[in-house]
Amino acid sequence: MQIIKAFKHQFGANRKKADSRMWAYMLAKFIANLSIALILIGLSYIILYPLIYSISQAVRTQSDMYDTTIIFIPKHFTLENFKTAWTVLDFPTALKNTFNISFWSTILQVCSCALAGYGFARFKFRGKNLLFFLVLLTIIVPPSTIMAPLYTSFRQFDPLYVATAMNAFGWISEPYLELTDSLWSFILPAFFASGLKSGLFVFVYRQFFQGFPKELEEAAYIDGCGSMKTFLRILVPNAVPAFTTVFLFCIVWYWNDYYTVPMFVPNMDTLPSMLGNMHSNMTTYGGAFRGMDTIALYPILRAGIVLYISPLLITFIILQRKFTESIARSGIVG
Repeated sequence: MQIIKAFKHQFGANRKKADSRMWAYMLAKFIANLSIALILIGLSYIILYPLIYSISQAVRTQSDMYDTTIIFIPKHFTLENFKTAWTVLDFPTALKNTFNISFWSTILQVCSCALAGYGFARFKFRGKNLLFFLVLLTIIVPPSTIMAPLYTSFRQFDPLYVATAMNAFGWISEPYLELTDSLWSFILPAFFASGLKSGLFVFVYRQFFQGFPKELEEAAYIDGCGSMKTFLRILVPNAVPAFTTVFLFCIVWYWNDYYTVPMFVPNMDTLPSMLGNMHSNMTTYGGAFRGMDTIALYPILRAGIVLYISPLLITFIILQRKFTESIARSGIVG
């Protein structure tokens, strides 16, 4: 009997300790999850607040802009602001021009940077570390420092004096090719992996390919595949997350570029330039909008912003799963 009592006493004490530890663990886990949830809610609010507020103002009437009791939900809902912004921005033409610059440059840069990143990740050659350092240096150097010489190069483009020789034979009128005010000033840098933020994209690809199992590539080499065939058959199908990440970052930077595009194609109306001049165009040449208060024009301006970012939002919503998957695998955050 004494043994049974001692066993029950010991078992009950251990059970109480286990229960207390279990409750402490559950409480700690609840606090940790609650903290994470609060942080995510706060970050979501900070990120989504400008978008929600812009949409709220875009669907208001002018009278609602002067009503201090309205915060998010307008009293008078209207879509006329989007129709006006569509006309002022010349949205179809500006969208087509912006798409041509952004999409084709992005496609070429995604491919060329992938080849460069694969080369830095897998091949050994003399000066590899120095070249990769120079690639990373392009991330640090502000693009504005090289815009002037780059513009001059495209203004009088003559690679290896080919244009000079063609002029000597009378095939062209000038001893150079003028590539400004055309898509070539964006296509050529993208084709040679030297477009906007190309150094960052090469780094992303290099990090991704370095984490890829070498055994699969070695098996492809044994089966008779060369380096390019191995890259296309083995690595590209498995690098969809990295391609998605680079595609999204690249198209966003080209889409929002307000400095390079007006410099190289000043006569092309793109969405950034049209949106930047939207207020002055409305008040100067808008006829009915001339002399209007800036606050009264806010709904139309906000509608223009919503139209401007809507293609990017739709693209991100479609590709968000692959983008989220690639963050950890491509080495962007660590």
